[in-house]
Amino acid sequence: MENVNVNTIKAIRFHTDHKLIYLDSILYYDLFLGEKMSKPQNPNTIIVKNDFYPQGLTEKSVWNYYQKYKGPLLKEVMKRYVVIFVMIDINKPIVKRKGMHGMYISLTNTNYDHVVTGRTISFHSVMKTHEDIAIIDIDCDKWDIAKQATIDVYNVVNNYNFVQSSQIKYTGKSSFHVVCNLNRKLKINQIRNLFLANLKQEKKLNNYTIEYRRLPGIPNIDLSSNKYNGAFITHNSLSILGLRCMNLNYRDISSFQKNRSKIM
Repeated sequence: MENVNVNTIKAIRFHTDHKLIYLDSILYYDLFLGEKMSKPQNPNTIIVKNDFYPQGLTEKSVWNYYQKYKGPLLKEVMKRYVVIFVMIDINKPIVKRKGMHGMYISLTNTNYDHVVTGRTISFHSVMKTHEDIAIIDIDCDKWDIAKQATIDVYNVVNNYNFVQSSQIKYTGKSSFHVVCNLNRKLKINQIRNLFLANLKQEKKLNNYTIEYRRLPGIPNIDLSSNKYNGAFITHNSLSILGLRCMNLNYRDISSFQKNRSKIM
């Protein structure tokens, strides 16, 4: 999950399709869900600006992307709650776990065009009490080392008899996920403990930390998404950097560069 600091936000521009509420020192973002959105009302407003988008990523660009990937995204979040990241200013996201009336958010074909605006930058899927998947997050401040660690983890988990198949995903930031499809559903805490016990026995992973904080130059293998209401970036979602979460072929990961996940 991306770290978002909302305490430093001092000035916020209000838009006709958004309302902002300040409550108990926490900034919340509520969507008007009563009227279907067509196109962004501020299409040229820049919401992301970084080395990948030096000219800026606009509301229109984000909206167009999510219209293009509506079907694939809905397929990914079917029967799951989602966490939504919304840009309230350039590079300033807030996190929304609940919608109107305090209900958890589901993304459906019916409400998609209400929820997805030009400022809805990222979606994370939420874990249930029982799952048949596991998310292994590999993060490192050294890009090439992170890629090698991902290859090592991928090779290791494919030998586990409780793993049916696995897929490498680039998360749109500095990390990779190895998504493991399991042979059967298990309690989510059982899944986490099962992988933790097995990964700690792997000699190939001795140079990496497991379930620890990231250290300079040392990849950390993180299982923290594997808990009830834990969240992981949704396949085909953008990250808060505006880069796409995407599948990677095992043979291509060594040569993969982040700019391949740009949307423009």
